[in-house]
This record gives sequence, structure tokens and C-alpha cells, in this order.
Amino acid sequence: MQEQGKASEFHDISKNIFYPIYPVIAAQMLETRKGKEEGTCLDIGSGPGYVGLAIAKQTKMQVCLYDMSKEALEIAKKNIKEALLEDRVYVKLGNSEKITFPDKSFDLVSSRGSLFFWQDKVKAINEILRVLKPGGTAYIGGGFGNRELKRMVDEKMLAIDQKWLTNAEERRSSKEDYECLMKKTKVNGFTIKDDDSGLWIVFKKILLNKEEPNEPISGIY
Repeated sequence: MQEQGKASEFHDISKNIFYPIYPVIAAQMLETRKGKEEGTCLDIGSGPGYVGLAIAKQTKMQVCLYDMSKEALEIAKKNIKEALLEDRVYVKLGNSEKITFPDKSFDLVSSRGSLFFWQDKVKAINEILRVLKPGGTAYIGGGFGNRELKRMVDEKMLAIDQKWLTNAEERRSSKEDYECLMKKTKVNGFTIKDDDSGLWIVFKKILLNKEEPNEPISGIY
């Protein structure tokens, strides 16, 4: 019941306060795909599914909303139905540290706001690399899209939680934290985006060479 209450509370905040940020963040994630409309997307830590749904609305991609909370995914199912996207968006229960999909399954792996909660971040990043297709991109971290949207969210959240900014600052990682994390993973090339859009890790999976098609590495693009 406690988990259900948290999932419902987060959904209410997402729907009533955060909602304008999701299309903006989705568009920023999709810029890495250079206009490709089709493909597969895994949205890790999807919660009620607003980032993944925004990606589906802006593309023709098949999108999996992936979360370890059954209650959050039940809410996500309702949101999928309301968005009339049942033909392209689905949910799956699972953990970021052991992603329940085969190697080379996704063209895009997205995640907003869940990295902080991953217990073994190195293992989770390596799992993301594993399930990415060659040429696929990962875009994970946190942010509000732009400065104006962050200001709007801060104002609304402060009205219901006076400790909003203090708690957010305590949870916030730094660019150096992300660089340190990524150097411990199997990812050999990455970009840390630290600007008005938020703080994000971006990397692309490429093949080492034609002679070693089963040994993927990531690279800066």
C-alpha cells in the first residue's frame, strides 16, 4: 500500500506539475537519432510513462516503459490507453541492473530521474550498453528541459513542499560524479551534458570493427 501511495503521488505531480517538461526532454533525446522515425526504445525507470509516451508521440517508435514498480506500471497502462498508443507502447516489470531483454534489442535507451535510485550504477550502465543495438544511443540522467520550465516546476513544487530546492540540491550529482561513474563502466566514449536542459549522460554503441561484430563498444558521436 505504501508503494502504491508513492506511485499515485508521483503520478499526480507528474501529470499536474511536471507534464510540460516531458515533450521537451523527449525532443532533446530524439535529436541524437538525427530524424529517424522508427525503431525501438526502452525507457528505464519510466514511472507513469510520460517520457516514453512523449517519445512515442513524436516518432513511430515501439516503446517499452520499464520499471520495478508494479503500481507505477498499472498507472502507465492507463496512460497508454488514454493516449491511444496501445499498438506501439507497452510496459514491462524489471530492474535496471538486470534488464530482461536480449542483447542488441533497442535503438534508444532513455531514462529521466531514475539514475539516482540505481543501487549498482556501473552494472546498470553496462546492461544498457548490452541491450543497445549497434548505432543505438543512451540518454540518461535528469533535468527539466530548459531554464523556464525548471523555474515553473520549482515555483509550483515550493508551493506544496518548502524543502523542494534543498532536497533537490542534496540529491543532485555533479558532472565530475558522472564522469567518474562512466570511467568504471565498459563504455569507452561518452558525453556529459551539463546545461539548462539538465545533467545527462549520452553515449552511442558502435562496432569495434568488421572482424569483431560481437564486440561492441561505445563512442563519441
